[in-house]
Amino acid sequence: MDANSLQQRMNEIQKDASFSNALGKLLSGRPGYKPVIETKQVIVKCKHCGKIMDDSQKFCDECGARVERPAKN
Repeated sequence: MDANSLQQRMNEIQKDASFSNALGKLLSGRPGYKPVIETKQVIVKCKHCGKIMDDSQKFCDECGARVERPAKN
């Protein structure tokens, strides 16, 4: 499982209401408590040369390849 598919799965789990309710009850002891869940920042790497890039870049500075980003939900 690569980093992008792992991030997508984490996002799916975190959006599920039953997960939030169970986590809230576990953390606070109160049903219906809505905890703040931090999401992990996805690191964007060039598929051709492997350079780590800023989230705003559309093309790689090193090789000029177009940046492929994971789909946002």
